Amino acid sequence: MLRRSLVALLGSAAAVLLAAADLRAQDPVPRDSTTIAIPGEAVRSDTLPDRRPKPDSVPADSTLPAPNFPLFPEGRVEGFGAGIWVFGAEELGRFHGLSLLELLDRIPGLVITREGSPGRPAGVASYGGGGGRLRVFMDGWELPALGASSPELQRIPLVDVAEVRVTRGLAETRVDIQTIRLSDRRPFAQIDGGEGDLGTRVLRGLFTRPLGGRLIGAVGLDLVETRGYRSAEPFNENTVFTRLSYAFTPNHALQLDYRTTAITSGRTLVLLGSDSLPREEYDRGELLLRGRGRFFGRVWLDGAVGRSWQTTTDDVTLEREAVQAYARAALDVPLGTVTGAFRWRQVDAEGFTANGTELSARAELAPLPFVAAWGEVRATSWGGVTGLELEASGRAGPWGGLSVFGSVASGNRGINAWVNDTSIVRNLGHVVNPELPEFDTLTVVRFPGIDARVNGVRAGAEWSRGPLQAGAAFVAHDLSTVAPFGFWFDRGQPAVSGGTVSGIEAYTSFPVLVRQIRADVQYTDFFITPERPYTPARFGRVALEYHWVYRGGNLEPTIRVEMIGRDAATLLNPETGAPDLQTPRYALMNLFVQVRVLDVRAFWRLDNLTNYNSAFDVVPRDLTGVAGLPGVRALFGVRWFFRD
Repeated sequence: MLRRSLVALLGSAAAVLLAAADLRAQDPVPRDSTTIAIPGEAVRSDTLPDRRPKPDSVPADSTLPAPNFPLFPEGRVEGFGAGIWVFGAEELGRFHGLSLLELLDRIPGLVITREGSPGRPAGVASYGGGGGRLRVFMDGWELPALGASSPELQRIPLVDVAEVRVTRGLAETRVDIQTIRLSDRRPFAQIDGGEGDLGTRVLRGLFTRPLGGRLIGAVGLDLVETRGYRSAEPFNENTVFTRLSYAFTPNHALQLDYRTTAITSGRTLVLLGSDSLPREEYDRGELLLRGRGRFFGRVWLDGAVGRSWQTTTDDVTLEREAVQAYARAALDVPLGTVTGAFRWRQVDAEGFTANGTELSARAELAPLPFVAAWGEVRATSWGGVTGLELEASGRAGPWGGLSVFGSVASGNRGINAWVNDTSIVRNLGHVVNPELPEFDTLTVVRFPGIDARVNGVRAGAEWSRGPLQAGAAFVAHDLSTVAPFGFWFDRGQPAVSGGTVSGIEAYTSFPVLVRQIRADVQYTDFFITPERPYTPARFGRVALEYHWVYRGGNLEPTIRVEMIGRDAATLLNPETGAPDLQTPRYALMNLFVQVRVLDVRAFWRLDNLTNYNSAFDVVPRDLTGVAGLPGVRALFGVRWFFRD
């Protein structure tokens, strides 16, 4: 009943808004309809009690810059050759997912290993590099992985995300999240609502506004609920955050940030070789104070101190607390950008996350219009393992639209892993009762640091001519050790030799028949099935997207159809630890439809629309051969923006 009512409501709203768009199309306006000036006579006299606008004026402070927390300089290079992809406001406006993971699924070369339905843990690794090589930062603050060796992207909310920058390096993959900022002094609000199959419901809300001339406050919530495949994989996530920033000047500010996320997750279906899957129920929180400013004209300084914590009521989630601080400096000049950073972290009890420090430096230089070079060096000490990693890249061109690029990486880092062990202890009861055994065997969990080494090279070329783009690269990636992700599906499994994988990756993007329709193709081929766990021999994505803007910017339809293909991958046997199992090949098809009218977006997405139910990325469930990934799933809803 609720679904039918929501569909009827969406249809009525779309009809009214389309009619309004048709009328407003007689006077074309910029794409952002919020920039339309409202005549003064149309404003009630009591809407701005502190000001008395003239009849033909707009509020005097409505278009003044907001006292935002300033932006730290970001890198300038991006694209396939650089291995850096940026999803800005336009791309995120046409993305509706339950988590950040679904956005990263579009990055070539990233191997995503799903344990099951949305909300279940999923591992992310560049070229199948295993755990400990994914890092997530929010406005410069690292979100430490307290319960595994990698952050759980399935459980990072999307409510206040304004931009996502993904750097897929040879040694690590970095996700930088930029939170929402005001474009002017008008208050801003956003509401998302959705409902779909598998008992899925989504509610997201955000409100931010200036508080006087120097303060900006923001509050938000993110609620996701799903029962999962066969109603046997329940997942609930609810996040609440608040943020307060004070700008001394447009380039100097302080910000206090607090957020807490409650996770409840379970599963009644079990994995092969497991007796049961315990219920997860825990809270994750962040509290930090940061400061940022520009000095001497071109030097940016940024720092923060705070804590991250994870408390639990279950018997499987680690309860941990981490205190960390960082300081960054950047010099942004016409020749390029040079950035240095120092990070320190202390934990209450070492586990997947360890005590340590990191000192890093990154440079991006463009001495000539057709030549660019960039690189990063990281000196780390985590969990008693000292590491040094270097990644360097360069690009030359274009020459007639053609450019060449190359990257190399080498070094080592410490990665902590969960290891099940036993310990022989003396039985105190034996002293009182000699009939009891003198010694007992106890199960002990250890988190030893793995000294994991990497060497890699990537080289290729890109070609761009008007609306046509294409690129290809050869990759050779050598790892001494592939560490487990530390999620339930591989927790306690031994680290394995990574060996060397080599192959090619390619992409192309071009219009089909008309410029409103584009085809995007991505493909990675490792030539043979790698021995690295969960790494398919080849995988790719083919997408056909229709997108355009009509009626003076007030009407924007998007239709995207895509197919994801994945070849066989090696799995570790949960009973023996040997790499003697394989996943099947599979191909999934997805559909996404969105219509934006003014400031309202109505969307509908259909995942696995062919209902292919024999796909799995980890060991299949022991239930008459039922596989690990869910079948068809629909999600529909609206997103509405408000400015006042």
